[in-house]
Amino acid sequence: MDLQCYRAQDESTFNVGIWEGANPLTSSLSLLSMQLVFIIVLTQFLFYILKPIKQPRIVAEILAGIILGPSFLGSNKTFKKLFYPARGEQVLETLTPFGVMFFIFLIGVKTDLRVMFHAGKKAPIIGMIGLIVCVAVVLPTCMSNMMSLEPDIVKVPFFMASLSVSLSINSVMVIVPILSDLNLLNSELGRIALSGSMTNDFVGWAMLAVIIVSEASANSSQTAIWAALSIVALVLFILLVVRPFAIWVVEKTPQGKPVEEGYVFAFLLLLLLVIFYTDIIGTNSFTGALVLGLVVPDGPPLGSALTEKIETVTKGLIVPLYYTVVGSKINLWHLTFAKLPSIIFFGVLGKMVGILLPSLYYKIPFLDALALSLVMVSKGIVEVMTYNFWMSNKLIDHNTYSILILSVMLVPAICIPIASTLYDPARCYAVYKRRTIQHLKEDAELRILACVHDQSHVPGILNLLEASYPTIQSPICVYLLQLVELVGRLIPIFIPHKIDRSSMADGTTGFEADPIINAFLLHEQSNQGVLSVAPFTTISPYISMHDEVCRLAVDKRVSLILLHFHQRTDISGHVRANNGLRTVNQKVISGAPCSVAILIDRQATDTTSVTNEFMHEVVVLFFGGCDDREALAYGERMARHPGISLTVIRFLPSRGIKDDQAERRLDNQILDEIKTVGLRTGNVRYVEELVGDMENIVQVIRSLDRDSYDLVMVGMRHTWNAVMANDSLSDWSECPELGVVGDFLATAEFDSRFSVLIIKQQDQGGMLVAGYNAPGHAEDPPTH
Repeated sequence: MDLQCYRAQDESTFNVGIWEGANPLTSSLSLLSMQLVFIIVLTQFLFYILKPIKQPRIVAEILAGIILGPSFLGSNKTFKKLFYPARGEQVLETLTPFGVMFFIFLIGVKTDLRVMFHAGKKAPIIGMIGLIVCVAVVLPTCMSNMMSLEPDIVKVPFFMASLSVSLSINSVMVIVPILSDLNLLNSELGRIALSGSMTNDFVGWAMLAVIIVSEASANSSQTAIWAALSIVALVLFILLVVRPFAIWVVEKTPQGKPVEEGYVFAFLLLLLLVIFYTDIIGTNSFTGALVLGLVVPDGPPLGSALTEKIETVTKGLIVPLYYTVVGSKINLWHLTFAKLPSIIFFGVLGKMVGILLPSLYYKIPFLDALALSLVMVSKGIVEVMTYNFWMSNKLIDHNTYSILILSVMLVPAICIPIASTLYDPARCYAVYKRRTIQHLKEDAELRILACVHDQSHVPGILNLLEASYPTIQSPICVYLLQLVELVGRLIPIFIPHKIDRSSMADGTTGFEADPIINAFLLHEQSNQGVLSVAPFTTISPYISMHDEVCRLAVDKRVSLILLHFHQRTDISGHVRANNGLRTVNQKVISGAPCSVAILIDRQATDTTSVTNEFMHEVVVLFFGGCDDREALAYGERMARHPGISLTVIRFLPSRGIKDDQAERRLDNQILDEIKTVGLRTGNVRYVEELVGDMENIVQVIRSLDRDSYDLVMVGMRHTWNAVMANDSLSDWSECPELGVVGDFLATAEFDSRFSVLIIKQQDQGGMLVAGYNAPGHAEDPPTH
């Protein structure tokens, strides 16, 4: 047993100050503050260095502890006495487990167990087979090496069974941060990994509970009965008292309003009570914190309120500190190895095989299946807490503990970079046909994926749909996707809303509580037979929300993704920007499987009401190239509407420049088609403008306000950029993803009344990826 002695009179909570000659590090507060700053700076520095090679945070944080521990800096007596004296270690050993309980509680709050029951069959089966195969590999390996395990292991049979299950489990609490760091939460791999790990988690912990009860029964049946009854009492209290109270708080809170502070404080007190209770009955405290969190409804208002209060401190400060303290216990130079490393190796290998084989059976491509298996063998906070529990209960000694913690660091350090290299989420969005408006047959259905973030986006999109002129010969199918940021939840959710159209005959939609869906369904009713709406909702982090947009576009074979610009001007004239929405737009633009359009609605309001006056006067700015041809093809469709007048302004360089003759022929061909439409309908006007530089282009664009246009359409990229690239305008663009002209039209300094639609045609280069099954042919993702 290790003894640490220090003089209590040297310790105080506060310090009299350096000006009176006192050592600032003799006070507990100063020492703790210094340690926290030093640890956080070191972990962030290591993560910054390791991030380019795709190392997860846990690697940097445990590595920081190893550096500060007896393996390196801690071996220096002066450093240890000054920065990490024995009295300081006791404070950290108490603070970090206590803080981690709040983190575990928060994970429970953000977890929606219903996802596990809506995950389909594929992911849970993959997770279960991975668990079974791993146990089948590890348990015989342990038994064959029972006599040659590390000598510090006590209760060998119990340890073997527990280790087998521990190596087989891949917890959702571990998988989520890894996928989040890799921006793969919404990817196909991410959905399978999350759904499979939830099932794996549930079954694995049930197996561990059985092992623990069996071990307790073998020692003392009376003790086992009392332990089981005390756990049952806790679970009943949480289910029958805490759960109804949580639901009552949610129902009492008005929609859109925050939860009262008193209720948040009440749940924090309940957490402290559960931690105290589980500790005195001898159960792992994090289990009680997790179960308490699971009964709290995720998302707003209660789940998001608790997340807001707890997450920053626990995730940014406590968890890195906890991993560092764990790593600081490892002394690399005093480790002795027997058979445990080989058992861990076979456990990882068995888990990989158990994931890889069923994945291949479900026709997941080999590289993606291999990447999935590498992700699902990763370890994290659950394993660290389990190994700490074993050590605190004297099931293992320091040497075995150190080897197990090293495995927690090394397995993801090796597997995650390989998995991120093997898996390319863009492969999921490969398509085999041109999905553009230009290449759509005249009598074909136009499928549009309209992405809406808030109510202010609704009127502009509905007006644009009206201008798109749905007819019996060429109807429009709108796939409405509400974009909701993931707040107060752990796992992204994709919700396909079911519509009972038989009950819509009386003028109601059944979605009156959701003004966005309700507005689109009412628009469908006013365009009966020519326009249909299929609503969906994705609740995802902004950084990976584009995966859901692109997946749905492939699945529904849409020709156009309609996005809203991330900025808008409010009534007071201030520009409001949503940088998260801009991230989504940028990633969709770069990887979309079809054409993409960004709508800048200068008439946007915070309501879903639609005016009777839709876009009557439309102008297309045509410079040349595939994007401008797509914009012109959309304008040609609008020109069929009897209430719309279309103007096409073709910009021609006033000086000779080299251009692509094939591109020019395509430009002239579509221009001839629009002129033919104009002769037939009489509502198309064609104008040519000679321009020599960007200043001339700006003058022509600024003159559009005089003609009272309602909508200006332009492509993002242009085939002749000579007069644009040489101008300083392209150097200080605020939104380069919109192109030079699109960026100028979007800027707040360009004060105009008309709305702008900036279009990018589907890229031709990445259309075909052989050997990959599109997600549209795969099993549906987890839904709510």
